[in-house]
Amino acid sequence: MVIYGVALAGIASLNHLGAEHCWLGALNLYLPQAMWAVPGLLLLALSPMAGRNWMWLPALSLVWVLGPIMGLRWSAQRRPGPATAPVLRVLTCNAKFGIRDSAELLNDIVRYQPEVVLLQDADGLLKSSVGTFFETWCVRSFGQFVIASRLPLSGTEVHRFSSPSGGFAFLRCQVNRGGSAITLYDVHFQSPRDSLNAFRTDREGKWHPLDAIKELEENAAVRLRQAEALRDLVEKESCPVILGGDLNSPESSRVCAALRAAGLRDAFSEGGRGYGYTYGHFLFQHRIPWLRLSWMRLDHIMTSPRMHVWRCWVGNGMASDHRPVIADIVFWNH
Repeated sequence: MVIYGVALAGIASLNHLGAEHCWLGALNLYLPQAMWAVPGLLLLALSPMAGRNWMWLPALSLVWVLGPIMGLRWSAQRRPGPATAPVLRVLTCNAKFGIRDSAELLNDIVRYQPEVVLLQDADGLLKSSVGTFFETWCVRSFGQFVIASRLPLSGTEVHRFSSPSGGFAFLRCQVNRGGSAITLYDVHFQSPRDSLNAFRTDREGKWHPLDAIKELEENAAVRLRQAEALRDLVEKESCPVILGGDLNSPESSRVCAALRAAGLRDAFSEGGRGYGYTYGHFLFQHRIPWLRLSWMRLDHIMTSPRMHVWRCWVGNGMASDHRPVIADIVFWNH
């Protein structure tokens, strides 16, 4: 029980400080956090043998796992501000176009009725049925990025950053809602996939742990540099900001911490209920078709303090490997 408690305390401490400070913390970011409940369940089952007075220890540990460690959120979801304050519904999704059926993505857009859509991995998407649907919308696109809005868009910019580890780009523009200009950022950070695959054995059945650790640390450093470059731009904005995209980072990462340092707040943390996981539901579908559980929250909508999240939720995940994130955002001067 002591070892289990120390392990949970270590995870909680790393998550608080920024998990990537340690390679074990960086690796744990992308594992199903529910696995940490398994020892607690075993200890709870065995606790009667040590006396019922000890049952509260594993029970408390399970609450710790199912709550903070797994990222449980439960907001009041009360509409903030006056009833006349304008509301903007935003949807972001890594569309994985070319891998999944665009019809399912279109179904999501029709179902959730957003006013602003921020898409990533959407190369060529505008040539599909989604592009036909967007013909009456204002649309801006660049490479994998698509921003579509029922409201006028202006000030479109493509920002590029280069580094020894590769380039990074994102799309920025502005939308006007309720007489206020809002800056939109559509972003997609470096994927951790290759660095996580490095922890598997190679084709010859050999495992190279030191190489895997190095690759994991370098990969995490790339994402952090991308977030810091974006943070520096957000800090210079004079208008409220909405950032949406596939950050490839859970909220306890240093990546999200860097964006919070610019004053941005995570919409699901502020207005969501549950875990809000967006990724993982497709990984085992070919083996277990009915198992569609996500276990990571890699996709985010973030807003500046001048905006208030009423509610935020994730979609059903039929359209992509990533579930869409939808938020109702209220803003007013007060």
